[in-house]
Amino acid sequence: MRLLLRCDAGPATGVGHAVRCAAVAEAAAAAGHDVLWSGTLDGLGWLWAGLDLPGPPSPLPPAGTAADLVALCREHRIDAVHADHYLLDDDLRPALNAAGVVLCTVEDFATGRRPGDVVVDPNLGADTHPRPDDGSGLLLRGPAYAPLRATARRARTARAARGATGDVPRVLVVMGGTDAAGLLDRVVAALDAARAPAEVDVVVPAGRDLDLPTDGPAWFRAIAPLPDLPAAMAGADLVVSAAGTTVWELCCVGVPMALVRAADNQTEGYRTVVEAGAAAGLGDAGELADPELAAPLLRALLTEPEQREALADRARTVVDGGGAARIVAAVAGAAGPALRSRPVVLGDAERLLAWRNDPETRRWSRSADEIDLASHRRWLAGSLERDDRLLLVVSDDDGDVGTVRWDRERTGWEVSITVAPERRGAGLAAPLLRAGEDALREHLGAGTPLVAVVHRDNTASARLFARAGYAEGGTGPDADGFRTLRRTL
Repeated sequence: MRLLLRCDAGPATGVGHAVRCAAVAEAAAAAGHDVLWSGTLDGLGWLWAGLDLPGPPSPLPPAGTAADLVALCREHRIDAVHADHYLLDDDLRPALNAAGVVLCTVEDFATGRRPGDVVVDPNLGADTHPRPDDGSGLLLRGPAYAPLRATARRARTARAARGATGDVPRVLVVMGGTDAAGLLDRVVAALDAARAPAEVDVVVPAGRDLDLPTDGPAWFRAIAPLPDLPAAMAGADLVVSAAGTTVWELCCVGVPMALVRAADNQTEGYRTVVEAGAAAGLGDAGELADPELAAPLLRALLTEPEQREALADRARTVVDGGGAARIVAAVAGAAGPALRSRPVVLGDAERLLAWRNDPETRRWSRSADEIDLASHRRWLAGSLERDDRLLLVVSDDDGDVGTVRWDRERTGWEVSITVAPERRGAGLAAPLLRAGEDALREHLGAGTPLVAVVHRDNTASARLFARAGYAEGGTGPDADGFRTLRRTL
């Protein structure tokens, strides 16, 4: 599967969408899928440095409309789009489906909601929250589907093995990757007003100035954004965080947390986590304007270890860290079966002949005559010795799906596909074609011109090749009614 992740991140939008997509990218790569990105992704070196991926992405342009997204998918042979973006329109699914692409979309309760083939809402309580029937396919709702980076799962293990801590609690303050809501000053003021001993590390985004108190019982230190934030969480006695994506990492690691509602779309998630006893709630930016309002709660958390441990015990039961892999498995299932190809051998002769002589296959072939076995064996033996022909058998876990044949012609490599008669009706034609294209790309490399010849009355094949990005050059059907379609591998 070739998966396109669509998100934006930066000083104005925050980084939560990119962090969630990064977890999906790790899980997809681990499962053997190809991952591409589309979006504006600024200032995320710290994120890429902490991922189990070979390197930072080179994002494609930020497709802002359904038409732009379809164009990207056709150009880059995308099988599925994972959209973690609140501002895209709700018309993505029909446009992508018409191009043979599956849509997985992320929502936070009602925020960012749109129809999808797979819909993900990782919030606690999402599975019982009313959701209108908009025709969406598979709904993945609740913290079991929270997409977390591999580092969060490692930090969970490290936290469980953590020994006793000192008398002075260690506190980590993180208001997202950019502090888009400007809450750091107020959180620091509230911690200072708690007047309790603590060692406080404050994650300060690049380019941000922050004045830290120097005369209270708490000792404050500014640190840069961390490539492995969950590892730092595992070593903390308390984390004060915005109520965004970081919450699910904190739950997975099992760390006591005090949350700030930094944006309106965090309201439901904040409420449900606090009501479940998995976090303490500090309110929103307005409530933090007076640091004395949050000071009593923070003082209790800093001075009462048993209160912190009660929060941690509840939090670690909420998220297990396997959400990204579950999302990828669901998207891959919706995108179709994983197929593998191999070169044809002489022993395939009888099976290939049976597929070739099937009446439905001959109906749409340039030559509708039946072929005898002896003639077919001679043809096959000669074909296997040619360097201008590539014959493939494509299979899945249930057996052979069909065959793909490539012939080098004057203007490109012409494709012929045959779905095994016993496997028709299972939506295998598009995956069969993709498997054949993958094999040709491995054989010849990208940039190879491709040709498909389709009878004008064969609407199913015409639709298949159109969705795969093949287009007619304007010449129209020939005298026998066959149209020539083209694309570049």
